[in-house]
Amino acid sequence: MESNGEGNVWFKIHEDGYTADDDKWCVDRIVASKGLWDIPIPSDIKPGNYLLRTEVIALHEADRVYGEDEDAGAQYYPNCAQLTITGTGSAVPSGVAIPGLYKPDDPGIHFNLWDGHKSYQIPGPAVYAGGGATTSNNTGSNGAATVDDVQTQELASSPEESSTSAGRKCIRRRKESKRGKRSKRNSKRSKRKSKKRDAHNIIYK
Repeated sequence: MESNGEGNVWFKIHEDGYTADDDKWCVDRIVASKGLWDIPIPSDIKPGNYLLRTEVIALHEADRVYGEDEDAGAQYYPNCAQLTITGTGSAVPSGVAIPGLYKPDDPGIHFNLWDGHKSYQIPGPAVYAGGGATTSNNTGSNGAATVDDVQTQELASSPEESSTSAGRKCIRRRKESKRGKRSKRNSKRSKRKSKKRDAHNIIYK
């Protein structure tokens, strides 16, 4: 790969969040499709080796900013896959840097899931429009970008994923759970129905 992932090399090709008409989140649609998700690959992307980063952001503790207490803040669940993209495109979209993609008080990162919301602002950069798209499980034609090879690797959340250091918090919570140390706030929040939302798909070369 030509990049080690540093700098403004990440660009978004897909996102999904909340739809008010059916009161559904992206994770509801992922569950309904049994974990399968078709990702459109912009047809004008320059051929080469890319890293696809998908991410689900859990919002059940996001009504408080990270650092407010030990359990506060959004939680991040990323995965990555190596892709080889072929086609006749030449576009190299401008991108953003990771970490640094989100701030703790960004709309969509600091968000109250429990207040009867009617909308949700997906955080991060705008989706790259591209020159049309095919889905990642199609062979494609007429110069459309296609995926020749996919290698997946599940990545645990870590402080490097964003400025909110969600992974460190999750590790700490697991250790505390084993010791049986739960606060009154944790007990109350454990009764809530946990919801996760938003699959970001970002690739870089």
